Formats: sequence, structure tokens, C-alpha cells
Amino acid sequence: MSLEKLLDPRSVAVVGASTKEGSVGRIILEELTRSSCLLYPVNPKYETLLGMRCYPSVLDLPEPVDLAVITIPAPAVPAAAENCGEKGIPYVIVVAGGFGETGEEGRVLQRRLEESGRRHGFRILGPNTLGVFFPEKNFDTVFVEHGDRSLAAGGGVSVITQSGSVGIEALGLAGNIGFGLRTFVGLGNKCDLEETDFLRWFGKDRKTSCIAFYLESIGRGREFLELAADISREKPIIGLKAGRTEAGAQAVSSHTGRLAGSDLVVSGAFKQHGIQRVLDDQELTDAARALEKLPLPRGGRVGVLSPAGGYGVICADYIESQNPRAALSMARLSPETEKRIIAETLPFASGRNPVDITAGATGAMYGKAMEAMLQDPGVDILISLVFFSPPSIDDSLLEQIAARVRTADKPVILFVTYGPFTDRYLLRFWKEGVVGYPSILRAVRAARFLVERKNLLESMEACR
Repeated sequence: MSLEKLLDPRSVAVVGASTKEGSVGRIILEELTRSSCLLYPVNPKYETLLGMRCYPSVLDLPEPVDLAVITIPAPAVPAAAENCGEKGIPYVIVVAGGFGETGEEGRVLQRRLEESGRRHGFRILGPNTLGVFFPEKNFDTVFVEHGDRSLAAGGGVSVITQSGSVGIEALGLAGNIGFGLRTFVGLGNKCDLEETDFLRWFGKDRKTSCIAFYLESIGRGREFLELAADISREKPIIGLKAGRTEAGAQAVSSHTGRLAGSDLVVSGAFKQHGIQRVLDDQELTDAARALEKLPLPRGGRVGVLSPAGGYGVICADYIESQNPRAALSMARLSPETEKRIIAETLPFASGRNPVDITAGATGAMYGKAMEAMLQDPGVDILISLVFFSPPSIDDSLLEQIAARVRTADKPVILFVTYGPFTDRYLLRFWKEGVVGYPSILRAVRAARFLVERKNLLESMEACR
């Protein structure tokens, strides 16, 4: 099954398009005008909308379109969908809530929608969904604020989420410090298309380098896991499965009208099939940022470079702490590396790991210390702690670091802090191809994600 007409359509009908400011039909129509799609507003109240001819019904369109986005209230949706089927429209996105998640009346509406899809052969995304956001194509049906401008540069991470708000808010925050979004898909109530359909599509999509999902329930579980096992050999898959506790499972049923499965079974199945499980939205996006951009390490030996000794100590404590995800250890630098660091920085610097080149170091000194540590065979991963407050540091440090990262065959992860300017500098680093985080904990956790991925691949290879 090709999802191209859903994710990258050439022509789109917006059912319920409107002139009313702030209405869903108006917002989505305006968003889609930035794409290259041929648009057909549909609403019997208007003859024109935003300079385009407006049609009373999809049945009045001059030709079938690739996709219909239905933005009208739930009670009117089944009839509108039926018209889409009669017109031969292959894909429908139903934005409205008020279906299976609300009770018996909503379930009746959802069954009517499903029956119409089966009868006419069109596929449904939703209902109760934000739809699709595809930055590379400026294709966007998301009608809430979602940091689309900060995500506009695009990237290789395809996000599949059952909760639109979880996905959009997580991406909005991640976009502040840089996130490489390929495509966002909100599943909503999953009355037809579901996670397995999109996992298969993104697994074959050559521009998708990493897949991240948030799910509350998993349909076609065996098929989903077997597919994940095949795809995860080539692309990282990161999974946030909510409903881990009894209270969470009950909330899933209330939110989606579906039951959540046993959490222990989910964790074991994910690990066995190459899915890296995370516990919240921050972990989801942090893992995706690292796994999309960074090379995998040979092992878990970490070198730490800092111009502030105290922060180096904190980082070392996090690294040496036990963690079920993946073990890390402080790398032991060779005597030659230690002497080189002191010779190329300051005589009162500490060349032992964690390396403290002190706040008196310049950007050039920082770059030379990085180079020395990256060339040490005992270092698998470098975590660099970056501060712009010392008087001897200026923005040239950005290029000093980026130049070393571009030529390194080892992952380099930054911790950056600069008061109210922290996110701005992290975003500038991201645009130079450098992955950074605003806390030491998150930087160390990113290193664990990389080692965990390496261990998973080795385990899957051994089981072949």
C-alpha cells in the first residue's frame, strides 16, 4: 500500500474550509496554501475562499483529488466521508474529535465512518487527529501552534504518535534546540490506518533515518514487532509506550477507548525486536536527536572535556552511575594525550579525565584539547561541556567545535549552558551538525542511547 497520496498529495480538498478567523477549517486551508498542492476549498456557504473557488460538496469537484481533509464537527463527518467515497478520493483525514473516545454515541459515528471507508475503498487517518506535517514539502494539516518554523529545515526523523498533543508539544520543545523532522503523523483514534502501516512506509522511505513513536495501544502487535525487527537492523526505532501503570492503563482506555497491554510484555517484546523504549516525551526526542545524527561508538568509554572542574565531576558521576539502559565508564587517557592537552592549553590545566582546561582557556585551546581526546584510542565517546561566559571565549568556539565534529569518527555530545541564551546556542550548534543538550544528565543519557543501539544491533546479529 502506497501512502504517498496521503503524506505528499498533489491535490487536496478541505471540507469545512472557512473565512472565520481561528476556525480549524480556516487554519488548515491557510497552512496548505504554503504547499505546492492544488487546493479545493469545500463549503456550501461560500463561492470563493482566499482567492480560490469554493465548492458546495466534494461531489462538485472537477476531478477526484488525492486527499480530503475533513474539518467539520463529528456528527456531519460520516455523510461527508460518504461523498468522498463516491467521488473516488483515496485518502481522508478526519480532524474532529467526538468519536470512539467519547462513548457509545461517538462509537456509532466512528463505525459509520469505518463502514463507508470499507464500502468505497478509501483509507482514513483519524478521526480525532492533527493529521500530517511534512516540512520538506510545506505540507501541514496541524491546526495548533507547533513550532513549524523551527522544524522547517527538516531532517530524517519520522514521528508516529497516537496523541497529537504529546507529539506536537515534544517536537515544539525539541525544535528550540534543533530537531531533524522528516514527517509527523498523528494517528488519532486509528479507526483504519495505524502504526504498522506507517512503520512499514517509513521503514522503506530512504530519507527516513530514524523512527520515533508514541503509542497508547498497539494493534496487529505481532506484525508490528516483526516489521520493527527487520527495520531496526537498518534504522533506529524509538518507542514511547504509555500506560505503564494501572492508573496509566485506565487513562489509556478513557483517552482512546482501547485497552493497554501488559507493560512487562511490552518492554520485553520491544527489546527483543530492536525497539529502544523511552519513558517520556523528552527522552523520545533526545534519543531521536542523537540517533539520527551521530555515529555509533565502538564502546562505552567516555572522555569528558570541561573548562569548569565542578561540572566535569558531576558528569563523571552520571557516567559511572549504574543504569539499566547501557553501561558507560570514564575513559582512561594515555599519558601522551594528557601531556598533549596540557602543552596545548594551559600549564595549570588537568589532563586527566575528566579533563579540566579551566576558564582561562581560549576557543582555540578548547579545539586542540578536543582533537587530542578524539585521537586517543581509549575514548569511544566525547562529552564536551561548553560555556560562553568566560572572558576568553567568544563565538569562534562554535566553529572550533564544529570543525572537529565534522572530521570525527566518534560521537561528540555537548552540554551547553549560557543562561537565557542556552537554547539559542544549542540551535546554532545543531545547524552546524553538532548535537547538544541543556543538561549534563541529558547529554550522558544521549551517550547511553548510542551504546544501547550498538548493543541491540550486536545482539540481533548474534541471534541471526
